[in-house]
Amino acid sequence: MQYYKIDKITKENFGNSFGNIYGIDQFIGETEYWNRGVGTLLVSSVVSFLYEHEKADKVIMDPQVRNLRALRCYEKCGFKKVKILPKHELHEGEYRDCWLIEHTRD
Repeated sequence: MQYYKIDKITKENFGNSFGNIYGIDQFIGETEYWNRGVGTLLVSSVVSFLYEHEKADKVIMDPQVRNLRALRCYEKCGFKKVKILPKHELHEGEYRDCWLIEHTRD
């Protein structure tokens, strides 16, 4: 798990040119932990931390379109799909489409 403050250029590229915006990335590599709620707990905890301690206005991620398990987790945590990012991520030698998703403070 990592989190990072989104810089001005990235905000503009994603169409989010204002506010205190953070991005997060996570990966659960051990398959025995999949489908047990670990990802949902991890993501929701980090989002709460960013709002409370880093004073984030919004949290964004860019999962691959075909990563349905991750997308379900993120939607359970309150993330909304914003737009498709065509050929956004190089994965195993091929550029893949991703979703720009965001979570805004309630």
